[in-house]
Amino acid sequence: MTFIKEDNIWIAYYKVYTLTDTTIQDNLDKQHEFRKHSILIDESLTRDEKSEVIKLLNKDYDYYKVLLNEGIKRICEICQNECLATSYCEYCIRNYLKTKFSNWSSGNNDIDVLIQKCQLETLAPNKVIEWIPYKNLQNINYLTKGGCSEIYTAEWIDGRYDEWDLNKLNRIGDQYVILKELVNVESANRSWLEEVYN
Repeated sequence: MTFIKEDNIWIAYYKVYTLTDTTIQDNLDKQHEFRKHSILIDESLTRDEKSEVIKLLNKDYDYYKVLLNEGIKRICEICQNECLATSYCEYCIRNYLKTKFSNWSSGNNDIDVLIQKCQLETLAPNKVIEWIPYKNLQNINYLTKGGCSEIYTAEWIDGRYDEWDLNKLNRIGDQYVILKELVNVESANRSWLEEVYN
């Protein structure tokens, strides 16, 4: 395996988006094909770097297909639903998250319902809204006060979900996060929930 330079990957990724002319590549499929082709012919990248950039492009492509409800659908081999994403099934992810509803709670039914609603509309493995239990955070440090809450930084021990492997969502591992302190979460009102949305 050749040495992969992380900078090369991100430079190529952003460059290929900049080069995309949406008046010529006027739909998601054309844009994706143009971007992949541009990476494949880029002589400044190693084979492994090309593979990593294309992996990122494929994640974007799947996300936007589901978000915009655009593109060719396929039948999921697991749930038999027509899905848009090619590297995962948006319905399998939502069903997986639904089976986990009883495994967590914020302590406030309105917040739980809000998070569950978001999870049932999840577009991609790395775009899941979650409740993070305090026990899954470490190195918590005060940052500032904003709105009606205090802001902290922390390390999320398991990190967010990142990929789907046909049976379950896999996590990315330890991840740096920004937190808003939830004061009086048990008696949250409309203005408090509006703060959460922001």
